[in-house]
Amino acid sequence: MRGLALLKRSRPIVLAAIFLVATVLGYAAFQYARKPLAETVSIGLARRDVTAAFHKRRLNFLIVGAQEDEGTTDTLLLAHVDLDRRLATLISIPRDTWVAIPGHGHDKLNSAFGYGGIELTARVVGTLLGTHVDSTFVVDPTGAKQIVDALGGLNVNVEHAMDYDDSHGNLHIHFKAGEQYLSGGQVLEYMRFRHDAESDFGRMRRQQQVLHEIVREIGEPQNWPKIPRLVALARKDVKTPLTDAQLQALVELYRGVPSDNVRTLTLPGYSTFVGDASVVLVSDYWAKALGSLVCAASDPPQDEVLVVNATGLPREERFVVGALRGGGWNVKTAIDEPAKSTSAVIGSSAAAIRLARDFGFARSASNATTVELGSSVLPQT
Repeated sequence: MRGLALLKRSRPIVLAAIFLVATVLGYAAFQYARKPLAETVSIGLARRDVTAAFHKRRLNFLIVGAQEDEGTTDTLLLAHVDLDRRLATLISIPRDTWVAIPGHGHDKLNSAFGYGGIELTARVVGTLLGTHVDSTFVVDPTGAKQIVDALGGLNVNVEHAMDYDDSHGNLHIHFKAGEQYLSGGQVLEYMRFRHDAESDFGRMRRQQQVLHEIVREIGEPQNWPKIPRLVALARKDVKTPLTDAQLQALVELYRGVPSDNVRTLTLPGYSTFVGDASVVLVSDYWAKALGSLVCAASDPPQDEVLVVNATGLPREERFVVGALRGGGWNVKTAIDEPAKSTSAVIGSSAAAIRLARDFGFARSASNATTVELGSSVLPQT
């Protein structure tokens, strides 16, 4: 990786892509099927419903794509939703992240599912980011295959040629670079490919790409007659303790949400070896910072914040700006300044005090609130 994991914004979509493939498909489709498209949903009423459903304004959902017969996970996302601002921020966590698993020593994060299911996985993720997990979604990866096939295939821009064969795992991936129409099985192979220089990070980006494409396809009028079939597939392939009323309240609130309100981030880290095992060592600093800045249970102070990129690398501020906005901070703009080695918060406001605490930066007094990003924030590569 070079520098911080860059922010990626979702394309304009029918509903916020919050709950991976199946939840979005099932309930977004259900809402479109039962209500006229011209009907507008009162945001005020939706907020009332979601408050009654959850009794909280900020929630964290762990979403995993699990191979339950193997006891492992291919996809791990922590989704933070800010119900007041109608924001959704999805943090991708590498499946090979090297973590402490209670009762089992250190192992890859995806092994936690085999040791203790989604409950232990949620506990480990919560510890990794220093935050809480309010609820969970376990998605059968084959559900994506069936959903894509029900849509008639998916148009995907394959970023580079892919060739990989694993006869033992019955996995054979062969794609040419360029835009092409893929079947459900081919889409699943595309999402699983990790045998390039980016390894797990490239796979996470492709998973996000496919998710956005699936949700976009559902918004196409020619696919609306397929909705009943998609609903049945979606509900079959998702396990969650959330009730139908809670899911429906979330979808009502996020109906028609602006695309800028939905962000995806990748937890910074780098690939290495522990013994013979290929693992990812994530930045503990950024894991805890994202947990505090994005996933906190309480609202951040609303003093206006300026972000300054003084890392010496172009566009490095985008990750921080996206994370702060996803966490509900009042970030209006960002600027570049000459490189500095140290980072700091400048300001005397409530926002400055909390930012200095969450970032772990020194703070100096000022009327305005500024976050200066020096090269010290860049993760190891």
